[in-house]
Amino acid sequence: MILEPMTAERFGPWNDQLVLSYAREKVESGSWLEDGAVARSCREQAELLPDGVDTDGHDLFVGTVDGVEVGVLWLFTDPDLTVPETYIYDIEVRADHRGRGLGRELLEAAEGWCADHSIGVLRLHVFAHNETAIGLYETSGFGTTSHTMAKTIR
Repeated sequence: MILEPMTAERFGPWNDQLVLSYAREKVESGSWLEDGAVARSCREQAELLPDGVDTDGHDLFVGTVDGVEVGVLWLFTDPDLTVPETYIYDIEVRADHRGRGLGRELLEAAEGWCADHSIGVLRLHVFAHNETAIGLYETSGFGTTSHTMAKTIR
């Protein structure tokens, strides 16, 4: 797996897809109402990446194998932290490339990037209903650092 910087041309389609998928995940998790979810997701994305691929602290990549794009990776390293750590905002293998271990390779590429930049901690968030991703992260050495729980009151 090779990480290549995401181009401005690739950013637009990726960002559009991410806005939709993040809104869907927030609705499925019960965090947001469906009405207005896409607009809210769009606003949050615009705040996080105001300068697109050139936003400070954010590193956006496409993962390639033999010159073919197989996934994307979005890393954020907060420059204000005294001990550097990086957060995975998005990691995704394209649907037509899933089931071949490429998610694990993309995760390992993120770890390699962190090691190359002297970053000792890699964090991520995963929605509780995404059992496949949870399994991947646990078998890759990630541990739970917090739980957010909710109860619907009727």
